[in-house]
Amino acid sequence: MSEKQVKNQGYIFYACLLGFLTMIGPIAIDIFLPAVPAIAQGLNVGIGSIEFSLTAIFAGNALGQIIYGPLSDRFGRKPIIVLALLIYFIATVGAGLAADVGTLIFWRFIQGLMTASGRILSNAVARDLFEREKLAKLITAIMLISAISTVGSSPLGGYLSENFHWRTVFWFMSAYSGAAVIIFLFFFKETIEEKDYRALRPSVLLGNFADILRNRIFLINVICGGFVLSGLVAYLNSSSGLLIGTFGIKPGAYGLWFSLVMIGYMAAAGIAGKLIDYVDMRWLIRFGSITVALSGLVMLGFAVAEINHVLAVVVPMMFFMVGLAILLPQTTSASLTPFPRNAGAASSLQGFIQNSMAAVVSALLSTFADGSSIPMATAIALCGLAAAATYVLYIRRL
Repeated sequence: MSEKQVKNQGYIFYACLLGFLTMIGPIAIDIFLPAVPAIAQGLNVGIGSIEFSLTAIFAGNALGQIIYGPLSDRFGRKPIIVLALLIYFIATVGAGLAADVGTLIFWRFIQGLMTASGRILSNAVARDLFEREKLAKLITAIMLISAISTVGSSPLGGYLSENFHWRTVFWFMSAYSGAAVIIFLFFFKETIEEKDYRALRPSVLLGNFADILRNRIFLINVICGGFVLSGLVAYLNSSSGLLIGTFGIKPGAYGLWFSLVMIGYMAAAGIAGKLIDYVDMRWLIRFGSITVALSGLVMLGFAVAEINHVLAVVVPMMFFMVGLAILLPQTTSASLTPFPRNAGAASSLQGFIQNSMAAVVSALLSTFADGSSIPMATAIALCGLAAAATYVLYIRRL
């Protein structure tokens, strides 16, 4: 599909449609977070066990990243999107019916496999339509629209867990995914111009991945973005157990505080979308990397000083999300731009690397959680510093 056709059909239409697709990931996590203590109580396990179900979804997400790009390069974007959404619906119903934590973890892993489709396929579709600054601008718009779901879904999760059975959070996810299947089945048109019928051949697949990994621009930008995403996952993994379980706030209040964090993200994403027209992408990456590093260090300082107040966690994280919103679209665009013919494979490999990094951070935090804010703050600070170091040592020299 040509850029002219995209303009005719509406740039905003694609931003909204792809944003709706990427929402399946945040909704699978954000609406779940306020319900973690209630789920632990309902299944008679510790909060750490439920946090491992988050690790399962991150691990499934990482594994799923590697398959969707090549599949969509071979069969087209639309059939893979619809199939992934349908299986996501089934997995969500399975999680809602889980009678023990093992079953919950299994279905959350399957959910993770399917949520990978959101970011990977939306990025691939965006790359089908645009490149460079215009691609970064569309990705920023997609992320902004996706973030809107977080502002509402986390408070909704808190409300549902306080006033209804914890399983209702999964019934909401099921309703959303069912609606997504219908929308993409009837309103989305294929964007790939030429399918790669060799994309799934092992020799071709491995050759494509090897070629992509040899691209220095791709690898460095993916790693930088991966550190920032890992910092976010550290917060997602531990914040509900910390703020609800240790600090004693209500699930509904947790949802509102989480929304405050995401409002910072949304505001920065909107500003970044405008700045792309006027400043160089590297400047935005530099600003974003400095912001996440400083935010992580401030949070760690509060944790070491034993300032156990919700603001000592939420305010630094809000600024961390400002940095993420500015940096991530630029590194994503920079890593995908060199691959116009196999954007799906490049997007898959990007997602696999970044989500594998995040899954490792999640597993470590679930293992070493001690009820204090220090493990989470340490992980966020280290991830922010690593992103800044990647920019200073490599990206600015590209």
